[in-house]
Amino acid sequence: MSRFITIENLSSYMCQLKSIVSSLLCDHTSMKCVDSSSSSFEFFSCPIKLIEELNIIHPYHSLIIETLETFHNKYDGCSCKTLLFFFITFYNHLQILFDKNNQLIQKKIFNYLEQFIDQSLLIAKNNFIENLYLNLNIFHRICRFQKIYSDILYEVYLYFISSKQQIIHEELIKQFDNLNHITYVKYSEEKCLFIPGTIIPINKSIKGYKRTILIDGYILEDYIHIGYNNKLKLKQTSIKSSWIYIILSILEKYSIDIILCTGTIDEKLKELNYNKRIFIENISKKIFQLFEQNFIINYLTDINEENILLLNYLEYHNDPSIIFIEKGLTIIQYVLFENLIPIKHEQFVHCLSRFRLILKKNFYLKGSGEFENNLYKYLYDNKKENLSIEYNFAYECFLECLKLFVNELLNHKELFEKNLLDDFDSKFDAWKTSIELLKIIMQIDNIILCLDRPVILNGCTIINKICVSQYKDLSVIITFNILLL
Repeated sequence: MSRFITIENLSSYMCQLKSIVSSLLCDHTSMKCVDSSSSSFEFFSCPIKLIEELNIIHPYHSLIIETLETFHNKYDGCSCKTLLFFFITFYNHLQILFDKNNQLIQKKIFNYLEQFIDQSLLIAKNNFIENLYLNLNIFHRICRFQKIYSDILYEVYLYFISSKQQIIHEELIKQFDNLNHITYVKYSEEKCLFIPGTIIPINKSIKGYKRTILIDGYILEDYIHIGYNNKLKLKQTSIKSSWIYIILSILEKYSIDIILCTGTIDEKLKELNYNKRIFIENISKKIFQLFEQNFIINYLTDINEENILLLNYLEYHNDPSIIFIEKGLTIIQYVLFENLIPIKHEQFVHCLSRFRLILKKNFYLKGSGEFENNLYKYLYDNKKENLSIEYNFAYECFLECLKLFVNELLNHKELFEKNLLDDFDSKFDAWKTSIELLKIIMQIDNIILCLDRPVILNGCTIINKICVSQYKDLSVIITFNILLL
C-alpha cells in the first residue's frame, strides 16, 4: 500500500532537488556514483539524469521530471542546472502564494515575472551580448575549460576553415550540426580523435573507390514500406524467379561492391555474397543525410545507374581498423571503461550543444554569474515606479533570485571559474520554463490517493476502496465497497 504524501511535503521535496543541483554547480567534471543494483554502478554529472535515476517519491515528481526531461532533450543538457535552480528559488519565494487561494493575485504576480524575463531578454540583447570571434580561448570558455573537448572542437573548426577560401557562417553551422560523435572504450587513456570523414562500421580491410548503394529500409523478402502498392510476389514457383535470385542478379548487373542499409538484411543473402560484397546494416540515417536524396532508395528493385555512388574508402593512418569515407566529420571519444560511456558521452554533448547554440546566434552572454550580476544591477538602478503590490512583490522576487544565483556560484570558491560563456536561448528558456512549471503546480489544489483494501466476507472478496483527498490542510476520506464476483 502506497503511503499518502501531503502537499506540505512539497517543501522537503524541493530541498531534495536543491541539494542535488547545488552539489553539481560549478564543477563540470564531478560525478555522482549510484549503486543501481548489487553488481552495477552508474555515474551521473547532469542533475536531471541523476534525478531520473533516484527513487524520489512525490505526487508532483512525474510532472516535474517530464518537464526537465523535455528541456534536457531540447538543449542537450544546456542550462539544466539553471532551470532547476531558478525553479526551486522561485518556489521558495512564492511559497506564500501556495497557502492563499486568491487566484487573481497569483495570476498578476506570475504575469509580472514573465514580463521581467521578457524585458531582461531585450536588455541583454541591447546591453550585454558579446559578438562571437572564434579562437582557442573561446572554445575553452564555452567548454568550461574541459580542454579534452574544447581542443578537439577547435581542431574541427581549423580543419573547416583551412579547406575554405571564404568562411560562410551558415556552412560552419551546418558542419557542426552534422558532426558525428562516437564513444568507444580504450583502456589506456581518455582522449578524443578527429576523423575528417564519416566512419563506416566495416570489419574487413578495405581501401579505394567502391560502387555503393544506400537503402533506406530493409533488405528482406517480406519488407513493404507504408504506402507502397507494387508488391513483389512472395510465393515463387522456380529458383530463377525467387526473391533472392532477383536481388543477386541486380547486384551482379550493377556491379555493386558495398550496400549500406538503415534496416536489417536477409541472412541468406549475406551468406551467398560473403566473399563478393559487403553488406552493412543498421546504418544511422544521419549518414544518409550527407548525400543528395536521389542517391537513396527504399528497394533494391528500384535501382538504376543514377542511384550508385562511387565512394572512396580510407583507413585512418594511426588505426587501420577505422574505415571512413570523405563525407562529413567525426569525433571519436575514447573512455577508460564501459560504465563511463554514458556520462562522458553526455559531457561532450553538453559542450558541443552549447557551442552550436552560441554559433547559431553568433553572440554569447558572459557566464560564471557575471551576466546575472550585471542584469541585477541594471534592473535595480532602473526600477519603474509602480504602486501595485503585486508588481513590487514580483520585482523583489526576481531580483532576489538573480542575487541568490550569483551568490550560490561564488559560494563554491574551490570550484568557481571565471570567464565562462553562456548561450542565450537556453538560459532565457530555462527561466521561462521554471515559471511555467510553477504556474501548473500552483493550479493543483487536491491530491487524491486511491488505496485498495481487500476484505473476505462470506467467501466473497470485497475491495474496500479508500480515496484520500487533500486540499491544502484539509483531508477528506471517502470509502466505498466493490464486490468481486
